[in-house]
Amino acid sequence: MRVGVFGGTSSIRWLAVGILLASIQPAYGIPAFARKYGLPCSACHEAWPMLNNFGQTFKDNGYQLGNDRDAPIYQEPSYWPIMFRATPVWHRENNNRQAIDAVPGNAASGLTEASLTTSGFDLEGLDVIAAGTLYNNISFFVQPFIGNSSINLNQAWARLDNIARTRWLNFKMGKFELDQPISQERSLTFNNIGSPYYTYFFTPPGDHNFFLGIGFPQLGAELSGHSADNSTRYSVAVVSDSNGAPGLPVNQSADG
Repeated sequence: MRVGVFGGTSSIRWLAVGILLASIQPAYGIPAFARKYGLPCSACHEAWPMLNNFGQTFKDNGYQLGNDRDAPIYQEPSYWPIMFRATPVWHRENNNRQAIDAVPGNAASGLTEASLTTSGFDLEGLDVIAAGTLYNNISFFVQPFIGNSSINLNQAWARLDNIARTRWLNFKMGKFELDQPISQERSLTFNNIGSPYYTYFFTPPGDHNFFLGIGFPQLGAELSGHSADNSTRYSVAVVSDSNGAPGLPVNQSADG
């Protein structure tokens, strides 16, 4: 459980509670990789969900440490390669200098300036995450998402890691998040105006962008690589505008 104070330009979150449901074990239950390798969560995370350098290297290496525990046949009795992640949040937001009716509900009364406060309990949804290795240097990631009114497959991919025994060649296929400087999965704040990275999702008015913004997972293939300390990296991806939907008319994307 996390309790913290988060602030934005015109909003304040007083309380944010993030819960990952995977096991009742106090030290090694979250996430599944911690159970597999017998490491505390702090080995890979500075503070959930932010990765430290060790965690980023582990992710870039295809969820492998380079020891005998990488093999899928290595199983501790407590290891279950599936994690459930939910983010319930209670929020209180205050917006200053808002134009409202001088007489509430009467538009003819003119406008006046006031400070508006809203609060409530939000449950964004539930992620079911399975990830790991299928074989040496073959990794996978599957992430169904259960929202308030929808169920979708957020990510599902497999990757050939360390091709020709070099970390500079990795090939991924499926539906995956593009390799961006900041991941939308690792938001910096919890308020509803500062959390999304607008640059990643911005679509100019009138622009029919079938990718919906580069922050969303895309269907395609990616060739990527990185240095030993992850200070230098590259990624080249070819993605589809159909999002896997079959039988689309010519020149029509999955979004219409």
